[in-house]
Amino acid sequence: MNFVERLGIKKEEERMGYVKMSMQTGSDHMNIHGTVHGAVIFSLIDAAFEVISNQERKAFALNVEVSYRRVVKPGDLLLAEAWPESTGRTTSVYRIKVTNSEGKVVALATALSFNDEKN
Repeated sequence: MNFVERLGIKKEEERMGYVKMSMQTGSDHMNIHGTVHGAVIFSLIDAAFEVISNQERKAFALNVEVSYRRVVKPGDLLLAEAWPESTGRTTSVYRIKVTNSEGKVVALATALSFNDEKN
């Protein structure tokens, strides 16, 4: 079982240029405040980034910037949607939006990948 599977992250939809991933949060995802830890949300973002950035070629993460917008309570179903903003020969930029069970934005991310031309 890989890391993404251990967290319960699932691919809901994938088509060229779009990915939707989901994650059911629980009590084991809490931080000291009793809300979902930012690292859990980041893991969902990173999982969506991994899939979207590797659709056409092998890619590696260079940078991910996240703006956390809303507290997540254990029990919320999170959805991450990812799409390319700019794809280039050596680097590409992707956007990832995470929403909660109510459809409210939880986090927004910009992710940069290195595109491995050899593979």
